[in-house]
Amino acid sequence: MPETIATIRNVPIRSVWPKEDQHFTPWLQEHIGELDSVLGIGLTNAQREVGAGSLSIDLMAETDFGDVVIENQFGTSDHRHLGQLVTYVSHRDVKRAIWIAEYARPEHINAVDTLNDRGIGQIWLVTVRAIKIGNSDPAPLFLVAAKPTDVERRIESTGYGEDGQKKLGFLRDLCDQAQNEEIGSPVAHLSPSPTGVLDTRAEKQMLFYRVGVNRRTSWFAIVNRTGHWVRALDELTKNRQQIDNKFADAQLPNSLDWPETATDGRWRIRYEVDGNYQDPSEAKMRELNRAAAKMKEVFAPYLNDLHPSLGACAAENHESGGRSLRARIRRSILWEEVAGPGPRGGHRGGARMVS
Repeated sequence: MPETIATIRNVPIRSVWPKEDQHFTPWLQEHIGELDSVLGIGLTNAQREVGAGSLSIDLMAETDFGDVVIENQFGTSDHRHLGQLVTYVSHRDVKRAIWIAEYARPEHINAVDTLNDRGIGQIWLVTVRAIKIGNSDPAPLFLVAAKPTDVERRIESTGYGEDGQKKLGFLRDLCDQAQNEEIGSPVAHLSPSPTGVLDTRAEKQMLFYRVGVNRRTSWFAIVNRTGHWVRALDELTKNRQQIDNKFADAQLPNSLDWPETATDGRWRIRYEVDGNYQDPSEAKMRELNRAAAKMKEVFAPYLNDLHPSLGACAAENHESGGRSLRARIRRSILWEEVAGPGPRGGHRGGARMVS
């Protein structure tokens, strides 16, 4: 046991990032992985000041499930920023959004939950704090106040723009190539989608092979359904050296990317290619198809050998003592303002954890 155990303390967020637009948003663009370490949705390729009519979106990023709008706010969540978020989503025809604020009002948490429950889109409400541990440098602390109940649910747009057309074309060509060249890729008989992501069931129920493409890269991965087979990652990792050696027999340019741990009940083991839908290449598609075929060949025996007990949903007992799973999660992360909002939506007092 260490001689000294440090304590965590909050520091004023503006002492770290003086202005949201000039300091926090650029920092988040460069460190989008910090937010994804909490959300686990594959955030990447964040872009600043993307146009939405006469307005500008703070950030747009890509995920394993499609594009996402990110709206940042210092202070307490307010109706104006919620309205902006809805406007951005509707204007860009994006179905996923992340709203970041220092403090989340209960009514805004309920509003986001309602929008998610009604299937209008998928919205995350996340609080951000600046903290120090002892005398350490400041660090961000992201806490999820509200999130979609089914992150993996596909939301097909009623109409998709140029990007959607390109994603559709890339996946159609990828699937056709796998079939015509008899590569043995699991994507061979899938139907392309303008979302840029396709799933097909793996050797166990609630495990999937997933192929995706965005503006920067394309990838093939083995993923789990949220909450299911979470402990299977540890079992697969025990055989990582064998798996990596067998995969290397394909003599592909890159190696497999393994996660250190599951995030929010999800994990993925994937192979990434630097081919994208902006500049489609038959050679890059062939590399992706070969990687997909090799991953299925190598992983299939290990997936088949997984004990059924490892597949149990981590959120099986959703009810405990009259509290729903959502309520228990909310109880651990919801910050209640003690003094109420200050001038212009600021925060006058401290905060306490709701118990």
